[in-house]
Amino acid sequence: MSEKENSMESKGAYWQSYYSGQTPLVAPLPSQFAVFIAGEMNEPHEVFDIGCGGGRDSLFFGSHSHAVTGVDGSQAAIDKCSELARMAGLSGTRFVCSPVTSDELASTAAPSTGLPVLVYARFFLHAITDEEEEKFFHLARALTSAGGKLAVEFRTMRDVAQEKVTASHYRRFIDPIFFNARALQAGFSARYFVEGFGFAKYKHDDAHVARFIFERVVEPNE
Repeated sequence: MSEKENSMESKGAYWQSYYSGQTPLVAPLPSQFAVFIAGEMNEPHEVFDIGCGGGRDSLFFGSHSHAVTGVDGSQAAIDKCSELARMAGLSGTRFVCSPVTSDELASTAAPSTGLPVLVYARFFLHAITDEEEEKFFHLARALTSAGGKLAVEFRTMRDVAQEKVTASHYRRFIDPIFFNARALQAGFSARYFVEGFGFAKYKHDDAHVARFIFERVVEPNE
């Protein structure tokens, strides 16, 4: 892809088309990462699923007594997620259509329940640019206070040469060490980290991924 084709507008149009073509409305199975993270939460949380896509993990968290806000830039995805939540009777699960770069997103999707907050992003970070990643960290900071959690899973540099079932998706491949440094600079300290194959296998695509759970730390000037 050219730089122009990798622009936020082009990627937005791509995902809108991608989710518009997905039918029928069937409740999807959760990802392995969502099941793992659910096992790490010993009480109800307010979960913000950034880049929720088809809603598989948002709906899963919502069905396990968590208050969920799913965020995605594709209106087609959000419409389908909202309908699936309605069909499942998940009144505590809502969906917001917004790019991660929106300055209004933090207030639109602000915590409102008083529950512990978890910002969650699976297979989203490698689908955005470095500049959008910076906005993501700003959003995560706005949604969390001290002790809040950030859980992410993304493709690493070691996944570049691996087979991709969805080869047309825009991707960048992330160095976990550099990502951890950026997270710490944004106020998030790693509490769990693992990387490898076998965590996110889909058909012939056995992605090499990194998983992190971060905790929001209070900086001296806060």
